[in-house]
Amino acid sequence: MVLFDQLISDTEGLLPEKRKVWKYHSDRLWPQTKENEIIMMRETAFELGGSGKPSVNYTCVTSDESKVPEDEILLFGPDLCSIKSNTPFARIAFLQVEEMNTDEEAHKAIRNLEYMKYHIFPKGYMIRASSMNYREQVRIGKREIKEGISFETIGNTFIESYKRNPLVKHVRLIFITEQLPAFAKLVEYAGKSEGIIKALDHIMDGLDTDCQHCDMKIICDEVEGMREMHFKKAGLI
Repeated sequence: MVLFDQLISDTEGLLPEKRKVWKYHSDRLWPQTKENEIIMMRETAFELGGSGKPSVNYTCVTSDESKVPEDEILLFGPDLCSIKSNTPFARIAFLQVEEMNTDEEAHKAIRNLEYMKYHIFPKGYMIRASSMNYREQVRIGKREIKEGISFETIGNTFIESYKRNPLVKHVRLIFITEQLPAFAKLVEYAGKSEGIIKALDHIMDGLDTDCQHCDMKIICDEVEGMREMHFKKAGLI
């Protein structure tokens, strides 16, 4: 599966050298709740992506082990214990998965993994996501700051949740909490990620292959393997 590979490389190319890195440890998880927790303003320490600060979230899936060779958490900017007010925020996930036998299997896996990101609920970590503009805002509880919540433990919780899916081999989870010049480009990349998923939906629904009049033409032109997948589904190759 190579559909997101260029997007992974382009994203990596935007990130600065200064970063904090943790390896995944399944024994350093932050507890989860059964549903997205409601945190009132009086209980809030700060918001990631709040007050109109830049915010973005997207996921890229690959079967290339060199793209995501191990489980790790990357942080660009201050950790949760050091943040005192609303700040920019990005959460980007790169998932290395087993090679799929068919395009239908790949589409199903990508959709399942996209669905999963909206069903991980760390305690005291209230997520508000918008698929329309690719934003993700997070309200952090004051109590959880006192209890030592961190991006290491939050990241481990996300990775552990992703790895419950037997297809997922490795996860690289990227958090950004500083104002980077790359934010505008990251939002563009989030749109491309969403475009790839919509193009897959289009292909698997068996819609026409009249490329000149298709809304997905830009994606097929830019993304390696997309046009071939579409024509294969239509029985043209």
